[in-house]
Amino acid sequence: MLTDEHGETRRVGFEFEVGNVGVQTLAEGLAEKLGGQLAKTSSFEVVIRDCSLGDLKVERDTHLLTSLAYRDWLKSLGVDFSPGSEGERWENNVDKLSRQLVPCEIVTDPIPVTELARLRELLQVVESLEGQGTQHSFYYAFGLHINPAIPSAESRVLLAYLQSFLLLSDWIIEDAGTDFTRRFFTKYIDPFPKSYLELILHPEYQPRLTGLIDDYLWHNPTRNRSLDMLPIFAALDKERVLKRVKEAQKALIKPRPAFHYRLPDCRVGQPGWTMEDEWNRWQLVEVLAADAEQRENLLEAWQREQAKFRLSHRSAWIEQVQDFVEAQTRSEQGETEQKMQTTQRRPEA
Repeated sequence: MLTDEHGETRRVGFEFEVGNVGVQTLAEGLAEKLGGQLAKTSSFEVVIRDCSLGDLKVERDTHLLTSLAYRDWLKSLGVDFSPGSEGERWENNVDKLSRQLVPCEIVTDPIPVTELARLRELLQVVESLEGQGTQHSFYYAFGLHINPAIPSAESRVLLAYLQSFLLLSDWIIEDAGTDFTRRFFTKYIDPFPKSYLELILHPEYQPRLTGLIDDYLWHNPTRNRSLDMLPIFAALDKERVLKRVKEAQKALIKPRPAFHYRLPDCRVGQPGWTMEDEWNRWQLVEVLAADAEQRENLLEAWQREQAKFRLSHRSAWIEQVQDFVEAQTRSEQGETEQKMQTTQRRPEA
C-alpha cells in the first residue's frame, strides 16, 4: 500500500547497524557526501541536519552511552566534557574500543516509499569507510531495521499485517539466509511463541483493538520480536503497554505509528547485498495484508499443516509459502509485460 487511509504517501524509516567505524568518522563521511550540518551531542551521538535524506542520526548503539547517564556522575567528580577536554578524549577512546563489539547505528528520517533508491548513496558511503556488516564476524549480530508507517490504526488492518508476517516469516528467514548468530545467540529477534501463533493465526480470530493489544502483550511483553509491535501499540495506548512490558525495556519503547521490522541482517560490504532485497521481502507482507482472500487461504492451509503429524512443519510450510511467492512473482511479471505491450501499441503523437 503506497498510501495511507488519508491518501498520503506512506513513509518508512531505516536503522542500519554497522561495525568497524567510529561515530565521528561515519558522520563526517555522510555529511561530506549527502550535505547537511553536524550537530554533535557527544562522541557517541552526532546528528546530521538537513542532508539530502533529511536528518540522520549516527550513534554508538548502547543505551548507557547514548543516554549520557554517566556524565552527571563524572561531572560531580570534576570531569570536564567541553570540546577538547579530557572527558571528550575519554569518550573518543571508548568509541574506538567499542567499535568491534557495539554497532554504530545510522537512523534515517522517514522517507517516502516511492523514493527509497536514495538510500543507495548512504550505503556507498558506509562501504567506502570500510563499515562492516553482520557477515564479517561471528560475534557481529547487526540488523537492518525497517519502520514502515502503518496505513491505518484499525484493528483489522494491524491484524492483517501481523497475520501476514507470521505466515511468511519462516520463508523470509529461509530466503534471506538470516544470520545464524542473530537467530540463535542473541535475543533481539526471538521467535513468537507457538501459543501466540495458534491464537492469532486462527481464521476466526477477529479482536477489537484493545483485545489485539492485550493478547499481544500477554504473549509478547518484550521488544525482542522480529516484528516488534510495541511502538505502534504504545502510540495508540501507551498506559496499557507500559503496564505489561518489562521494567528494563520501558524507556526503550519509542511510540510511533510504524511497524518495527527487525528481522533483516545488515550485510553492508557483502557483494550483491542490497537494501532493496530486504524491502522486497517486506513488500510480500504488504501484498498479503491487502489480499483478504489469499490470506484466508493461507490461514486455513496453516491450520491444516499444524494438524498433520510431521517431524518438521517448518520445511513443509515454507514449500507452501513458496507457491504464494511464485504466484505473486508471475502476477507482477504479467502486469509488467502488459504495460510494455500497451506502451508499444500506443500511437505516436
